[in-house]
Amino acid sequence: MNNLLSTFALGLGLSLTHCFFMCGGILILFNHNKSTYFDIFTYHFFRIIAYVLIGIIAYFLGYFINSLNLQIFLYFFLGAFCVFLGFALIVKGNLLALIENQFIYKKIILLLSNKKTSKYKGFIFGFLNGLFPCGLVYFFVAKSMIAKSFNEAWLNMFVFGLSTLPAMLLGGVFVKEIRKIKNIQYFLFALIIVYGFYLCYLALKLSR
Repeated sequence: MNNLLSTFALGLGLSLTHCFFMCGGILILFNHNKSTYFDIFTYHFFRIIAYVLIGIIAYFLGYFINSLNLQIFLYFFLGAFCVFLGFALIVKGNLLALIENQFIYKKIILLLSNKKTSKYKGFIFGFLNGLFPCGLVYFFVAKSMIAKSFNEAWLNMFVFGLSTLPAMLLGGVFVKEIRKIKNIQYFLFALIIVYGFYLCYLALKLSR
């Protein structure tokens, strides 16, 4: 339970300082495109469903790697990735572009302007948004890969999805207030780096 609460708290803080400014363009365009409450509900529902499916796949991938007695490699790789991810989120620019490719983002924007997809836009855009390359999603996927159980893995991604709802639903209303706390993101990104070093420490400990 404590692990899920920390996931929600960290996801909430990171989403308010990163998710809205990254995915806000899609959400604003989606909401202004004659969206009903049902469209908005299905959009976020299938976005979270995508996160959960990714978490399940990550868990079984981690389980498979552990079955090959490569747990040390898994922890070290994920730890190094989290350190790199944290620094990439802090400095942004080309470094962040390596892991947050804009290909799917551009495809979603094109689909939103296509009237043929408007009938199912909540389902389509929500699920695609869940697959959008995002450093924060990668971080929580890493946590699912080393989860101790199947339920912990999918709940980790489910809770992360829930934690992004305030930013994604209310970000457009409180954008000025969100900008005021934007600098907090550097502290939260630093926590990702610390977590990465912790995983590397666990890998070193397992190797002894």
